[in-house]
Amino acid sequence: MRLLIRTLKINIEATLIDELLMGIVMGIVICIIHEAFRRRYERKLQAAVDELNHHVRNSLQVIMNQQVLSAGSNPDDFEDAMERVDWALREILPKEVNPSKK
Repeated sequence: MRLLIRTLKINIEATLIDELLMGIVMGIVICIIHEAFRRRYERKLQAAVDELNHHVRNSLQVIMNQQVLSAGSNPDDFEDAMERVDWALREILPKEVNPSKK
């Protein structure tokens, strides 16, 4: 090894410094990429929670209105609202929380 270094006239200190600097730069690049993926995942998860919130609030509004207007209410409306809440909890959130099960 030393013979190769002397033959090629490689400056060992400069090579070590280059490798150290390259390692630091690559570490910073990997941290930046990881942070970008983490932020993207958080945005997707927040969008899923917002969509879930929308569906659940709409369904609960139907249930609340049915209680107020109980004299002329249709039982199918209540059942549809509960099915929509169940669908939202079963379908929307799990796909975003655990994307590998899509």
